[in-house]
Amino acid sequence: MATYTGVADANGDFIVPFSASYTSGQKVTVTAEKEGATKSIELFAPSNITGGGVIQIDGSFVDFPLNITDVTLTEQISGTIQRYAFRPHSDTQSRSIWRYAKSLKILGNVTRINSYAFYGWDDALSLQLPQSLQVIEENAFNGWRSALELTIPNQVTSIPRDCFYGWNSAKSLYLHAGIASIGERAFYEWLSCDEIICMAVAPPTIISSSFSNLKSTCIIKVPAASVAAYQSAPNWSAFASRIQAI
Repeated sequence: MATYTGVADANGDFIVPFSASYTSGQKVTVTAEKEGATKSIELFAPSNITGGGVIQIDGSFVDFPLNITDVTLTEQISGTIQRYAFRPHSDTQSRSIWRYAKSLKILGNVTRINSYAFYGWDDALSLQLPQSLQVIEENAFNGWRSALELTIPNQVTSIPRDCFYGWNSAKSLYLHAGIASIGERAFYEWLSCDEIICMAVAPPTIISSSFSNLKSTCIIKVPAASVAAYQSAPNWSAFASRIQAI
C-alpha cells in the first residue's frame, strides 16, 4: 500500500500530490501532519466508477455532486441496511449527495431495509430492489417525489406505514402475489399514478389511508377471479369502481 504525505496549512487544509504510478482502484493511505499531529485517511484511486466496488456512483464528477446519476449497492452488501444509512441531512435546505442521485440499484443479498434508510432521495427517478428483500420498515423510501414507478419484490409480504409516502410523480405500482398487508399512508399522495397492479389473490389488508390522495383516475388491476372480493373488501371497496381484471 502506498502512502502519500501532505503538510496541512494554518487552516488544517492540505493538498496531496499523487505520483504517476497512482493507478485506478489502488488503495492508499493519505497522511496529513500539522504541529506534530498526524491524521490519516484511506481511499481508492479514482476510476470510472468510484466507491471501491461496494457503493458505485456514475455520472459526471464536475461540480460534484450536482451531476451524479446512478447509485449502485453491489453484491458485496448483504443482510440488513440499517436505519438512516443513506438518508440525506434532515435539514430540508441541505443538498447532500443522496439528494442528487437519479437512481438507486440494490444488487446484493439484502434481506431487510430499516426505517428511514433511503428517506428523502428527492431527485431519484427509479428504484431497483433486490429479489432477496423480505422486510421493509416504515419511512424507508419516504419522499421520493421524482420516482416514476415501483415494483415490490416477491418475498415482501407487508408494506408498513409511510414507507413510500409522497411518490408524487410515480405512474405505476406493481405488488407481487405475496403482499398481505399495507399500512397507513404507505402509498400516500401518489398523485400521478395511472395504474396499480396487485397480484394477490386474496385482497391484502389495508386501512383507509393506505392509498390516501391517490390520483382520481388511477385504475387498480387484480386477478380476474378476485375482482368481486376486492370490490367488497374493507377499504378496498372505496375504490370499487376502479378495480378491474388484469
